[in-house]
Amino acid sequence: MNIVRSFANFLENRGYGTFGDDIFIGGAPLEADVCWWIVSGGGSSSIKNQTGERVKDYLVSVFYRNVDAEDVYESLQELEEDLNSKECLELEDYETVEVEAVSFPADQDLDSEDRTVGLLQVNLRVYQD
Repeated sequence: MNIVRSFANFLENRGYGTFGDDIFIGGAPLEADVCWWIVSGGGSSSIKNQTGERVKDYLVSVFYRNVDAEDVYESLQELEEDLNSKECLELEDYETVEVEAVSFPADQDLDSEDRTVGLLQVNLRVYQD
């Protein structure tokens, strides 16, 4: 499973939505008024030790859209607080080192259908044997 799909599953397991219904990868269907979508922003291999193991940092952009602008701010802030909590977060199929929101929620303006779009940047740090 790729890292973006694993993060989508994390969102689903936390009750943010259902993959394929209101959580998407790479973009969102025009007809969905309320939805999340995740876009990969690349990343880097940050640490490699002498025995070949490494830590990889993936950057993902998490977008949320709704006709209710206040809900966009509330939902993104809730996700930011969830990601930056003291709890150790796990991603399916990955040995998770850290998951953190590296920016606070940002308003991305209105889309062509006058729905508010917000953005949260997330760093996914995982360990690879």
